[in-house]
Amino acid sequence: FRPGSVVADDVSTHVAIRGDGFFSLQTADGEELFTRNGAFSVDGQGNMVTAQGHTLSEAITIPEGATVNISADGLVVTQIAGEDPQEVGRIQLRRFINPSGLEALGAGLYRANELSGQPQLGNPGTEGLGELMGGALESSNVDVAEELIGMIMAQRSYELTSKAISTSDEILKVTNRLKA
Repeated sequence: FRPGSVVADDVSTHVAIRGDGFFSLQTADGEELFTRNGAFSVDGQGNMVTAQGHTLSEAITIPEGATVNISADGLVVTQIAGEDPQEVGRIQLRRFINPSGLEALGAGLYRANELSGQPQLGNPGTEGLGELMGGALESSNVDVAEELIGMIMAQRSYELTSKAISTSDEILKVTNRLKA
């Protein structure tokens, strides 16, 4: 859960976390899941949702035709042309005593369990939680050079093991010929 770099993409409902923390999501059946993927969009009812259709736990509703601005502390403000800006909610973050204990569900979703501990709620920028950046997404935190080195080492280990097995087979063949 090492944070990746933040890349601006100008989609106003996209949100990146700069630092620690997770977004809390509600599934259709009421289960709470967690993610760092802030690629939110607005569904037909105006709710901020993930690509899978899970809503933010804060249930933020965006009026049709409104522009969205999300501040570093999570405040969501919308504005419709010719009207005053309106606060429609605040995105809060969750953190865990042991985030590596979260149960991975795939697609960047996680479930809390005994190993992770219960989620601790807080406003972005407080209590050790990261700040939010609207109109941006967190990119992958994979270090390509490090992964390439690991892959080369694994390939060499495989080659050596394969050669050792071949040598062992040759020794057994010679031994069997000598006994005959």
